[in-house]
Amino acid sequence: MAAHTADEGDRWSGAARLEPGVLSFTGRLGGTAAHAHAAVQVLTVTSGSVVLVDRDGHRRRATAAVIPAAVRHAVEVTGRAYGTTCYLDPAGRAAAAATARVRAAGDPHRASAWVAAPPPLPAAPGSRRAGLHPAVAALVDPAPADLPMDAVPSLTEAAAAVGLSATRLRHLFTEQLGLPYTAWRRWVRLQRAMAAVQRGATLTQAAHEAGFTDSAHLTRVCRAMFGITPTHALHATGWRGD
Repeated sequence: MAAHTADEGDRWSGAARLEPGVLSFTGRLGGTAAHAHAAVQVLTVTSGSVVLVDRDGHRRRATAAVIPAAVRHAVEVTGRAYGTTCYLDPAGRAAAAATARVRAAGDPHRASAWVAAPPPLPAAPGSRRAGLHPAVAALVDPAPADLPMDAVPSLTEAAAAVGLSATRLRHLFTEQLGLPYTAWRRWVRLQRAMAAVQRGATLTQAAHEAGFTDSAHLTRVCRAMFGITPTHALHATGWRGD
């Protein structure tokens, strides 16, 4: 049977929940184009077959996997597959624990490391990880999806606010969270757009509310981070956004 990739992203069908620290989806799983999200993904397949493809083309069949933030990958599905996938805030304790498990298993960019048995999710996936530099903690702590975008500053504005150079802040953020500040900011914007759609906004309205130029801009960022378009995501979850 043929593998289903991003062109058939509408095969995703189920229920999604957006909560502080985690975006989760449960239901029928579909394929994706190559992408790299700004969250740590924990995947559990309850039935069917899912194949993960890393940046070098290595393929691994998975019933459970952890994919770190900023790691490029694609998903292939043969036939029908069902399960749950959670996208964890990279600044959270749950994300830190999951990423550490992958690193202990090998190269975090290799599919072979992702399929090492992931740890169970802690009861509070939104709680912040310990040991963050005060400047990084000051930026990630007050940034839930319902904050206005002017509360999530650009890198230059953020650096000035915490008294660091942009270069130093970029290095600290990437070192501690495993992805650039700009990628994390796009992730916050996507969460804000999702929250707006949940409230009944159209994609265009959600894009503007979240600080994107237009719905096309939102679509490009969503596809880059999730491997599917917002339209596919909306159809999959039943959320409105037409």
